[in-house]
Amino acid sequence: MLRAYKALRPAAGFLVDEPPTTHSLTAELFATVKSDGRIGEHTRLAVGGRDLLEGEFQLGLLFDDPQFQKWSIVIQRRPLDLDLRRGLLSGGWHNLSDWVASRDASVIDADGAGVSAASFLKLVHEADGGPEAAAVRWAVVLSDCAKLQLQLQGMPATAATLSGKPALKR
Repeated sequence: MLRAYKALRPAAGFLVDEPPTTHSLTAELFATVKSDGRIGEHTRLAVGGRDLLEGEFQLGLLFDDPQFQKWSIVIQRRPLDLDLRRGLLSGGWHNLSDWVASRDASVIDADGAGVSAASFLKLVHEADGGPEAAAVRWAVVLSDCAKLQLQLQGMPATAATLSGKPALKR
């Protein structure tokens, strides 16, 4: 459940507020409204809650090597650990191989059995046609039903490459 609050009062220090954690998932937008009714530059979306968020997708969507077609990635995060940036509704790009190496993401095969991080990283570096790269981030998006949703986004490039592209920084 996403909750939205609209506070039309001065709220000094709103950049450090956190949403309540008594619900499964909460989101609050903190913004400064100018006298002409426009939202100022310093906005922040704070996501919280007690449930663990989980995103899963097939690695074949991001990697060309046929071996990756059989594997999926599972990423779990607590809502407070999402790195949504101030003034934006998305987090920074992170290399998928770094998350697997640090055990922040798990690789599973088609049967649901775990694939070791070492096997995944070896295949990434020794893939046909050169090393494979993929980056992921969390973002809040507007769905087709006009509702806010939390989305795990991925691209077949390094985080450094995507962070350097003006259209993909946001």
